Amino acid sequence: MNYVIINGRKSTLIKGLLISELPPITKPQMRTTLEELDGRDGDVVNKLGYKAYNKSMQIGLFGDFDIDQVIEYFNTEGTIIFSNEPDKFYYFDQISGIEFDRLIKFKTAKVIFHVQPFKFSAVDDWFEATKNQMVIRNFSEVKASASITAINGVVTVSGTSSGAGDVYIPIKPMPLKKEEYTLKINVSGTGASACRIRVIGENPTDEDSFGGTYLQVSDGATLTATLTAEKTFNYLWLSITSIATMDFEMTVEMLADELDSVTVFNRGNTSSRPKLTIYGEGNITLSVNGVQLFSITLGSEEYITIDALQMNAYKGDALKNRLVSGDYSKLILNTGANTISWTGNISKIDVENVSRWI
Repeated sequence: MNYVIINGRKSTLIKGLLISELPPITKPQMRTTLEELDGRDGDVVNKLGYKAYNKSMQIGLFGDFDIDQVIEYFNTEGTIIFSNEPDKFYYFDQISGIEFDRLIKFKTAKVIFHVQPFKFSAVDDWFEATKNQMVIRNFSEVKASASITAINGVVTVSGTSSGAGDVYIPIKPMPLKKEEYTLKINVSGTGASACRIRVIGENPTDEDSFGGTYLQVSDGATLTATLTAEKTFNYLWLSITSIATMDFEMTVEMLADELDSVTVFNRGNTSSRPKLTIYGEGNITLSVNGVQLFSITLGSEEYITIDALQMNAYKGDALKNRLVSGDYSKLILNTGANTISWTGNISKIDVENVSRWI
């Protein structure tokens, strides 16, 4: 079934709305000027950038439709995903009228979206670089009569266990370089001493575990180790070791000794203009692929966003360009791997709009 998603809301949720025909997948047109030079055959084509353009689709009504809800759904602007490109979104404006009278009378009409030329990834295109390398995925399982859940990075263990049991809690694949890291546990509640953890690639063996061992669960427990080779870890392995009554919450961090760069991948077919949100303090320099682009003075600002598409720096709704020295137009990510590096005290950096397509 055809559908669209406008600003995160799927068309199938609109009562009586049918997407009859989706727009074709097309490439935007390049804006150009032609220049004729004396003594030269032909002309010079100056490329000025891609044009915004229109995408039109056919909609219909069926059953017990609600025309007011349909009108409200399309009377907006923002982002749109088409089901023939479910992994990408466009920025759009609604600048053409919709023939709602025709829609009511004939149960069909055309909707035209004015879209910007580039499309962006709708899935997993946001990167966070922080000293804490571990991202625990949401998870739920009952093991040895105890309930283990993970929600937004917090692992909860509750119930009275019937004996020993092991649980593989998935984490976002964590590729670690040859550096020193510290595994740290924070716990609140009771009964945590009946558990221990490992951070593993695939198997809970010493050879496949961070630091070559496990860590007993207790508040503030740490394990520091230096990797002698790059390795990717995929699971937080939790072992219940005995019969016990447990009711505790736990967060687990993998802390890098130093953080001065992050590698991101533009999976698109053209260069992208990212948005960087930088958390830290003091004087900071920021480079992309070895070329310094910005000098930033954070002071007590806590964070600042540099937006290459908007050509601005801001914090929330307040402009902060006075804190940044550099050329926003040079903030570009090439297709493939790009390294963002810095000097100064940065505790975290978020990178958005990494991949882009025409």
